[in-house]
Amino acid sequence: MSDRANPYADKTHPWSSHRQIVAALKGLPTGSRVLDVGAASGTLGRLCEGMSLVLRGVEPEAKWIENGRRYYRDVLVSTIDGAPDDFLRDHSAVVCGDVLEHLADPDGTLRRLVSLQRPGSMFVVSVPNVANVWVRLNLLCGRFDYTDRGILDRTHLRFFTRRSFMRFLSESGLNVRRISVTPIPLDLVSPFFARSIFGRNLFRLLAGATRAWPTMLGFQLVAICEVSQRSK
Repeated sequence: MSDRANPYADKTHPWSSHRQIVAALKGLPTGSRVLDVGAASGTLGRLCEGMSLVLRGVEPEAKWIENGRRYYRDVLVSTIDGAPDDFLRDHSAVVCGDVLEHLADPDGTLRRLVSLQRPGSMFVVSVPNVANVWVRLNLLCGRFDYTDRGILDRTHLRFFTRRSFMRFLSESGLNVRRISVTPIPLDLVSPFFARSIFGRNLFRLLAGATRAWPTMLGFQLVAICEVSQRSK
């Protein structure tokens, strides 16, 4: 997050959740319908430009999506819980990028979304990893302080570890095909990690270490799933 007027910054580094989500969508056939839940300022639309997908978005904040509308076939200004079934139904892929942790009932919301898609439809879901080493160290020191952005963003209502995330997805009617992680976004911490060769190399080392120790070092969990036959 950046600020509440335009809260979500595009994550452009190669290990980011945004890049992983776009990579998952690249395998879809031309003309596939993709639902972006919590479209914010249109990040997914911008990153998918030229991919010949039919993007549709749901976003409750009209000001946030105003400049991103042009990347979507349709945008519904509404909360996900207030969106009608007809708008949410029958997509080749549904993307819930950094949104479910903000909801009071993410279980019910995800089950509803899954029930409205056909078996085999793709779901790409990303959430923060509360088991990250920084949170663990703070807990050892007796601290659990909310912040303006990051894992302990003060608007987060639900927290996930890798294990609880997998259970959450499975109980919602999804088959988990792959779960990956992202490193701490050092480029958002300081421009040094994006502009300096030495900083970029340090960032690359952190990304490699995060792949080696995903539960401990992962900043976000990114799951590629499909709707199971049982859920219909």
